Amino acid sequence: MIDVNLFFFPARLRPPVTEAVRQALAVRPRYVRGEINLILVDNRKIREINRRYRKVRRVTDIISFNLGGREPHEITGDIYIARERSRRQAAEQGHSWQKELTYLAIHGVLHVFGYTDYTPGDRAKMFSVQDRLWKCL
Repeated sequence: MIDVNLFFFPARLRPPVTEAVRQALAVRPRYVRGEINLILVDNRKIREINRRYRKVRRVTDIISFNLGGREPHEITGDIYIARERSRRQAAEQGHSWQKELTYLAIHGVLHVFGYTDYTPGDRAKMFSVQDRLWKCL
């Protein structure tokens, strides 16, 4: 069983975000144990994390860490989502904050799995999977 833990999320948003994570976990069914932690933080905190671990001095919407696992079928990941940035992105996209958080949760899990969006080709591959999953919610 892969545990999904949400920290600092409003209660009403926990079920849809958890469901989004579960949808994304299905992309790699070989993982049968572990935990995925999603932590909602303010812009200051995500900027600090971005600076510390990526050497980038700006606010980003999400940062994901694959923390490995003790066994081949185990996964552990921490996903940080910026509260204010994600709210602003939701407004810019014309959808609810809930929808934005589900989109970012899927994005974060895919990063934990090793998907990247740094090159156009990698971005196209990742966003194809991400958009397909998001439309199923």
